[in-house]
Amino acid sequence: MFPWAVMNSGLKMVTVARFFQERFLLLLLACYLLAGLLPGPGLLIRDLSAGAVSFGGSRVVISSSMMLLAVLLVNASLSVARTSSMFTSPRLLAAGLAANLFLPALFLLPVSMMLTHWGGADNLQSIIVALALVSAVPVAGASTAYTQNAEGDLSLAVGLVMVSTVLSPLLMPLSLNLVNFSAEGDYTAAMEGLKGGASVLALLFSVVIPSVAGLLLRPVIGGGRIDSAKPLLKILNSCSLLLLNYSNASAVFPRVFGSPDWSFLGLVFLFTPILCLIDFATGWWLGSRIGNSRPQSLAMMFGVGLNNNSSALVLAAPVFADRPKFLVPIILYGLIQHLIAGGSAVVLAPVRREPDQASGQGAS
Repeated sequence: MFPWAVMNSGLKMVTVARFFQERFLLLLLACYLLAGLLPGPGLLIRDLSAGAVSFGGSRVVISSSMMLLAVLLVNASLSVARTSSMFTSPRLLAAGLAANLFLPALFLLPVSMMLTHWGGADNLQSIIVALALVSAVPVAGASTAYTQNAEGDLSLAVGLVMVSTVLSPLLMPLSLNLVNFSAEGDYTAAMEGLKGGASVLALLFSVVIPSVAGLLLRPVIGGGRIDSAKPLLKILNSCSLLLLNYSNASAVFPRVFGSPDWSFLGLVFLFTPILCLIDFATGWWLGSRIGNSRPQSLAMMFGVGLNNNSSALVLAAPVFADRPKFLVPIILYGLIQHLIAGGSAVVLAPVRREPDQASGQGAS
């Protein structure tokens, strides 16, 4: 009976994993709705911590958000079968990193000039800083799942995620400095809070260390065991990502939507999809111009288009705890980029492979 029980348990895990994958966007929307209607449990989750770490005069609290993000990135890097395969397309890797570095400044300069004459100063700063941060964080682990589902170049997709993650303590301050330098208005005060030593520590403990740990653990655990546990890992990924978005939205939505500033929300819903679409289009264009195959174009599109908004939330939440407007564009960006990625996968790759469906894998 025991082998049959194990097999039956495995089939149930596959079924549950597929449920989360196929309905991830609906579940994400449900989390946002729940955050507005029932924020209490989300606030309790958000207040959990595992102590604090101090280094070089900086201190960071190991929050529940950091721990949930770490789970996502450990799982993502565990799936990398060969680290050497990530560096087979160095020109495309460099182009993807350059796009993530320069696109925020190129897009947010005209947006800043426009908003200077359109919205109030508070709305302007909230939108510019939030979009700058979400564009400066590493490539989302979800890009590898979308790339695999669309039959793109998976090694390039994984390379973009891992290289941007490991280099994030260096690249993120550079990207934020470019935005602050080029945009109309002075966002120095808000930007400095994001570029301090505490943010670097948060990146190290929630992004870089978990990613490297996953790479080191794979040969220890064994690729076969990890592959057989993929349904369970996918369930864990989806639950962690949903909890992360629910807990952060619980701290923001009741205050923002309780007495909504419609001009601010209108600007967020206008410029956030535009930035997402520009990122996706730029990734596809770079892949087509520099690469030599459709799979590489697909990997670049998802790699440049999908940013790790979970990292942005983890970094922004303690800095802007008393100014929830800063978090709204980041939260909505995560939803919109998944909608665009899902639509792009359907349009560009209508024939899907089993068993790996996209949506909800890795970090958002």
